[in-house]
Order: sequence, then C-alpha cells, then structure tokens
Amino acid sequence: DIQGTDAAYKLAILATLAFHTQVRPEDVYREGIERLASRDFRYAQELGYAIKLLAIAKAEDGAIQARVHPVFLPQDYPLAKVDGVFNAVQVEGDLVGPLLFQGQGAGALPTASAVVADIIHAAKDIRQGGPATPLPLLNDSRPVRPMAEVMTRYYLRLGVADQPGVLAQIAQILGEQQISIASVIQKEVYEEAQTAELVIMTHQAREDAFQEALRRLALLPVVSEVGNYVRVEG
Repeated sequence: DIQGTDAAYKLAILATLAFHTQVRPEDVYREGIERLASRDFRYAQELGYAIKLLAIAKAEDGAIQARVHPVFLPQDYPLAKVDGVFNAVQVEGDLVGPLLFQGQGAGALPTASAVVADIIHAAKDIRQGGPATPLPLLNDSRPVRPMAEVMTRYYLRLGVADQPGVLAQIAQILGEQQISIASVIQKEVYEEAQTAELVIMTHQAREDAFQEALRRLALLPVVSEVGNYVRVEG
C-alpha cells in the first residue's frame, strides 16, 4: 500500500463506526511513503524513533481528525513494534484507556479467513432480508477537520550551505510561523560542495503554518534542498 489508499478506506470505515459520524474516503487526508529515503530511516533510528505508515482518527473539540501518512513513533511505542505481515489497531477509550489489537494481515490463511467471514456475513444479510448487524445511527454534527488545522510535531531534513548564519535564517522563518525548534543536529558535511545536512525536530505546530514555512525555506539562498519531512506522533 505504497500510497496509503487501502489504509484510507479502512480508516473511513473504522472512524465512522467509532465516532458515529459519516467519514468518507475522500474526507481522509492521504500521503504515502514515496518521499521516504533510506537516510530518513537511519536518522529516525538514531533519534529513537521508528517510521510507520499510520492511519489516525481522533475526536476532539467537536470535530474528527482522519489522516493517513508516515509518522515517527518512539521505538518503545506498541505500534512501532508491529512488523512483517502483522497489522495492528490501537483504540483509546475514555474509561479503558489504550487497547491494542494485533494479528496477521497478509498471507494465504489470514486472507482466506477474511473472505470466508465476508461470505458468511453476506449470507446472513440475504437470509434476513437486511443487515444482520444494525448500522450505527450517524451524527452529522461533527465535521472532519481539514488537515491544515491539525497540530503535530515534525521531523525536517534540509540541505544547506555550510557557512555561518544559516541556522539563524532558518530559525527566523520557523519562528515567524510560530514553530518552535526542539533540536537541531548537523548530520553530514559535503566539503567539496560546501554544504551540510540539518535534521530539525520541532514542537507542536499547525500543519498550514509548517507548509508555509517549507515554502519559504525553499526560497532561501542558503537552503539547497528541502529534503524531507515526517510528522511525529506518540
């Protein structure tokens, strides 16, 4: 699921059931893993994170978040440890707290089990003349929040000129967008090209402010490349 399409459809179903609000696949912000590079995985590990393609749905402030994209997760976070053919869903309730459901999501036997379960479910619906399981009553009063309004932390990788004053220019642009820097690490220096690579971790910021900062950073003469960015969760 390179582009996150399958995850977006699954999230739309799960969010509709969880929050009793109609969430359509087109309502889900979707971003795949095409932009990720090997160095992003290396830097994530060095910083104590794992990169996972996550589907996130949250109910907050009278609205619903619904988004699919790669994220940095702390390595000790339960979802960060899900690998191979395994899938996992983490549900957080008001009283029970976080619950993790994990199992195989690929392979001959898990796929056959899912297909047979769907056939049995469809047969029950046909025999009863309608859905065997009542559909939840939907409440349309909670809209899906635009991605531009989502608050999260960010990992940012930049190629920059290896000269004094570069970090000050970058910090100024981030500060003007109300983005606070948590840490900065210079990872690579290319002496022949007189460039360096910076890895920046931010505190929470609005998505639209971060995207505007990226646009302005790309225009700085001292920035040779806006390499990549990944949102940070957990």
